[in-house]
Amino acid sequence: MSVPNRAALAEEYAKRVSIDELVRRFGIHRTTVHRLAAQAGVAVRRRGLDEPGRQEATRLYEQGMTLEEVAAELGVGDPTVRSAVVACGGTIRSRGRRPATI
Repeated sequence: MSVPNRAALAEEYAKRVSIDELVRRFGIHRTTVHRLAAQAGVAVRRRGLDEPGRQEATRLYEQGMTLEEVAAELGVGDPTVRSAVVACGGTIRSRGRRPATI
């Protein structure tokens, strides 16, 4: 990977762009994302959410955000949000239109 791409990756990682997005954008493995970020001096994020993070993910999802939107907001992958919602007793909505809010 070129030096400018490594710098761009580190910058995006520091801005909390999701690992899945960086993998897609740069065409590298997720472990490579972590390694390059660490080499650039960026603090490596822990994978997953702690208890307050799981509760926040559940709250956002229950307020009507999609799994993808919550994941982007919290800097994690969609499966992490799904697991958090289920762990907190929430129910995953079926795909399709969002329910209308009043």
